[in-house]
Amino acid sequence: MRSGSRKREPQEVARDLASRLPGLSQRLQATGAGIARPMGAQELCEVVRVAYDPPAALVIDEAHASGHPVELTWGEVGPSGAQTNWENYRHEGAYSASWTMTGAPRGSVHANVLSKLLAPHGDVDRKRITLLYRPMDSARAAQLVERDQNNANVRITSCNRPSARALVDARSAAQTAAEEAQGAGLVNFGLVVTATVNGLDRLPDAVAAIEQTSGAARLLLRRAYGSQDTAFAASLPIGLVLPKHVLLPSEIREAL
Repeated sequence: MRSGSRKREPQEVARDLASRLPGLSQRLQATGAGIARPMGAQELCEVVRVAYDPPAALVIDEAHASGHPVELTWGEVGPSGAQTNWENYRHEGAYSASWTMTGAPRGSVHANVLSKLLAPHGDVDRKRITLLYRPMDSARAAQLVERDQNNANVRITSCNRPSARALVDARSAAQTAAEEAQGAGLVNFGLVVTATVNGLDRLPDAVAAIEQTSGAARLLLRRAYGSQDTAFAASLPIGLVLPKHVLLPSEIREAL
């Protein structure tokens, strides 16, 4: 909800989202994501239930195959028991480890940059790669692109022979500033990776597999130490907006 605007009723929000979803789905298809469509309430319940209780996937698939889908409610999809540890998360009979992105790929990014990270791996029973997007206010976007361009120019002029990386960063900053000046929007984005296995003894192999393939994707990932349950939930399609749950004021976070 925008600052100063009135609080909207759930029905109004639903109508607003319904009018925007077709356009968003078409844009996703244009990016190469394939045919994208919103999930129904039952589909969403099934996805969340299987995430917390992987063996339930077999029961749900068999029910669909027999023509009698399992009717799930929102109160039935969470774990019946869970324990969060410093570096992993135990839920039902499965174990998961989650990472968050601390650095995006630098330089030119090709369409297949995430192919190895997205591909199935024998050491990981279930893998979830979640991209998080948050549009940035236009006034703040203008300040950021100007600051980035100034910083890039300083790195070039502060030495006699600037590095190739500094030159590429300067060109990228100038291009971003030009596009923003022409009306392009700016978004904050992040990535959460979750690997799930059915036994604690298999977790080290799954961790090694994720960290190896993330290097091939040129991503900088950091284990979500101490926040494994939060990172696990953030990777699910349940509309969890993480900045809304941070105690640190937004003004301080944006200044960091």
